[in-house]
Amino acid sequence: MSLQVRDSFGAAFGRILLRGIGQIYLLPSAWAGALLLAAAAWQSWAMAGACLLGALTGTVWGMAAGDAAGSRVGLDGYNGALTGLGVMVVLPAGPLAWSLVAPLAWLASWAAHAWRRRSSVPPYTAPFVLITWLLMAAAAGLELPRAAVMAAADPGWGDTAQGLLRGVGQVMFLDDPRAGALCLLGLALGAPWAALSAGLASGLCLLAASCAGLPADAAALGLYGFNAVLAAEALRMIRPGRLDAWIWPCLGALLSLLLMRGFQLLALPSLTAPFLLATWAVRQAALRRSPQTRAA
Repeated sequence: MSLQVRDSFGAAFGRILLRGIGQIYLLPSAWAGALLLAAAAWQSWAMAGACLLGALTGTVWGMAAGDAAGSRVGLDGYNGALTGLGVMVVLPAGPLAWSLVAPLAWLASWAAHAWRRRSSVPPYTAPFVLITWLLMAAAAGLELPRAAVMAAADPGWGDTAQGLLRGVGQVMFLDDPRAGALCLLGLALGAPWAALSAGLASGLCLLAASCAGLPADAAALGLYGFNAVLAAEALRMIRPGRLDAWIWPCLGALLSLLLMRGFQLLALPSLTAPFLLATWAVRQAALRRSPQTRAA
């Protein structure tokens, strides 16, 4: 009986842990989380390990802090998972990087939990962005060694297909289009509409970037799409069931593209800040419009 209880707890904890990884794409799905972790492992075992350690740190902290509801749907895991990935993008995968993953993931998870308790505005990935910016500044100020920039894989699928898939994968810093395809498959397993939203948002920004004459190399690497993927998913369910429900995701995706270009022109690391700014702005506009629509 005790063995069965332990097995049941282990399976339940595993699902919660994977939901935390799935929440990187705002999707509380263990199936999605498993495929996202596989996508990270496809590109780099170090990134997959850091993602898992970050999610584990945040999830365990949330449970210890008594946030059962948040932990159960993965809300305590995803900022930690992203922060773990961010550490491996900033620093080479050595002792220093690995020693920072757990404490920075804990800090990100704590910040997200504190934000949710004090504000009705979702934090989304804000804790990850702030902590990774601080890590980047510290690495530059202390002249720490930086992670090597790997050449993007080219499986020969065509620039448009690769740009679209990279736009999905770059949410997790994955620039291999095959890893992006695994991410898209994971979203489809978790919620088909989420996969459709991600693919359309990435494709929309590819088209808009091409029409606006934005640098083609950044578009091919998916750098214009990943913030749009998150913005579209965050805004997709603001007014479910309505014919205009897709207006807000499209607005959020295009605004994130504009903001991303602004960060590029200023030579600033954006991470998912364009997603945050675009989503908060469009979400506020959508929620403000809803009472006006009902009153009319």
